[in-house]
Amino acid sequence: MRATIDVLLEWGYNRLSTKEVCNRAGLSNGALVHHFLSKSELVVAATAAVYDEAILRAQQSAESPDAIKDPVSGFVAHCASVYFDWPFIAALEVVMVARTDPDLMSRIQPVIKHYRTLTDQAWTEVLLKVGVTRAKAETILSMTLNQVRGMALGDLWSVDPTGHKKALAEWSNFVKQTMMPRRV
Repeated sequence: MRATIDVLLEWGYNRLSTKEVCNRAGLSNGALVHHFLSKSELVVAATAAVYDEAILRAQQSAESPDAIKDPVSGFVAHCASVYFDWPFIAALEVVMVARTDPDLMSRIQPVIKHYRTLTDQAWTEVLLKVGVTRAKAETILSMTLNQVRGMALGDLWSVDPTGHKKALAEWSNFVKQTMMPRRV
């Protein structure tokens, strides 16, 4: 799976070859074909493995004591760890191809939806515990995700980590002041 992700990140989906994946993984082509009948099956499986790891990270960070202390900053940090790093770039490579390939889209969309559903459930529970309504929690998560994802897309042509950190800190403060319950 790691070799597939490495080749996907380096070469993109269209240039990814199963031969190169086999070379990097130290496998024969026959061993690969035994498990994956096509390049798209291999890439979907690798993307699912990446997102399974991201789900575990989301759940662990949402269950940490720090999450209750500052759930907004915790969710921002989780999103940044996924979207400003290779998992998002790998998924984006696949999603861009799937946009015009209905078969691939039908296989990758459930993987990404599963990640979003479980991650949002974990963080919604945290926000509910600190007194945020379900509707407001969903709004906070959606707006925050879109802030981070938009910045991550911008990183593809212009990297500004200092600006992103400042903007995300401002966003966290805005959400805390306007959407979070007041603590005594």
